[in-house]
Amino acid sequence: MDGLTFKRFTGSDEDIELLKGFFVKPEIQFCDMSIGAKYIWRDEFIIDYAIVNGTLIVKESSPDYKDFFYCPAGANAEEGLSLIEQYCRKTGQPLTYCCIDNKTAAKFISRYPFAEVYNDRNWSDYIYDAEKFKTYSGKKFGGQRNHVNKFKKLYPDYTFKQVDESDFPAIKEFLNEFERGEDFSMWSKKEEEEKVYDYILNFRKLGNVGGLIYVGGKVIAVSFGERVGDTLVVHVEKGLKTYEGVYPLMASEFAKAFAVNGVKYINREEDCGDMGLRISKLQYNPIEVKEKNFVKVNTLFDKIVPPVLVSTERLTVTDIREEDRQDYFTLYTDEEINRFYGYDYREDFKGGSPSPEYFMQFMRGLKQKREEYSLAVRKDGKMVGEIVLYNFDFFAGAEIGFRFFEKARGKGFAFESVSAVMEYLAGLKAKKITCRAFKENAPSVRLIEKLGFKQVSENKDMRFYERELR
Repeated sequence: MDGLTFKRFTGSDEDIELLKGFFVKPEIQFCDMSIGAKYIWRDEFIIDYAIVNGTLIVKESSPDYKDFFYCPAGANAEEGLSLIEQYCRKTGQPLTYCCIDNKTAAKFISRYPFAEVYNDRNWSDYIYDAEKFKTYSGKKFGGQRNHVNKFKKLYPDYTFKQVDESDFPAIKEFLNEFERGEDFSMWSKKEEEEKVYDYILNFRKLGNVGGLIYVGGKVIAVSFGERVGDTLVVHVEKGLKTYEGVYPLMASEFAKAFAVNGVKYINREEDCGDMGLRISKLQYNPIEVKEKNFVKVNTLFDKIVPPVLVSTERLTVTDIREEDRQDYFTLYTDEEINRFYGYDYREDFKGGSPSPEYFMQFMRGLKQKREEYSLAVRKDGKMVGEIVLYNFDFFAGAEIGFRFFEKARGKGFAFESVSAVMEYLAGLKAKKITCRAFKENAPSVRLIEKLGFKQVSENKDMRFYERELR
């Protein structure tokens, strides 16, 4: 698979046609994984998507979070995960997922050793048995049956019909009359009417379905949704409360009309923290209040808690301190020390003469971006070298590098301090540490092999090594 290039979802015909075929996986069930939800909420939940080799990759931003990924959908989901991981490594952004069910969250915990999983009850979906809604059979649905029977006695001439374009003017009048009452909404009444009506005008091209209840030639309730696998997702359900029993009637009629041909479940979406709406949804006896998990994938960097202190018989390894600025400056500017280090500060430093403060700020900036964690190796409190952890991956691994002053070489300091840091990392549950060495740097090659690293590859100039930690 190639790299990721994202396109903003605007609700265009092209967007709809490209995406709606992916939202058909039966076990997902979440309302978020539907083209109707993406269309209605496109201004509040910003969607960027990429389609690579038959796989849909979606990242979402909202007022509460930025650039969270959905689990890839389509033919090559595993490769899709690898692409997301590569994208986050390349851009430096955190690897975070949203709208993850419990089964997938468990897989992510296995995949990512330092993953954190959390959720918000307010955004859990309510899942119901579709057949129960058609008849409200059983003792638990006695209240709904009574409301439906009373409605039918009061309005025996009511009709339910599937929506077509001829109903749009009557729907518009209904929306103008509809009052939300205690219904939860993040929008004003006018904004809600506009969004819902825009969705209704486009429901057919979205592949959605809609139903109406008429009484005396007047629309008194509407419901719209779509089938996602074996689940009927209800996006819009509104009724005039002056017609007692209209909501349970509409829910039942909608199920009879559209929960057919293999539909087993109805998803009536979230309560968004509205307690009145929560009580109402619970009264319909959900078979599951389906948690939507967020997954934050931490790296080994996140397990390092400053101040670091690693001690050996002769040395200590600590965070780099303010008093180290002159020694740190020397480490970066001494050409002999850096001949085999693999980085020349002049590649990034533009003009003038660098100062000790420049390198301290450079180091702090890399740490702030979670790209590198630099440590000072000390003898009797004095800095004699540096150990750097970098290239943190999402699988509890990192790369290690080191450099020492000339006066500290040949005394075993590198072996002693790096060994101790490796033990420290093992204590943090690190899985694999990698490193590299220039082929012509024979002392480093010998040291790396003495430390237990095994060569895994090489190129014209470098040898690459790794070591598993237990």
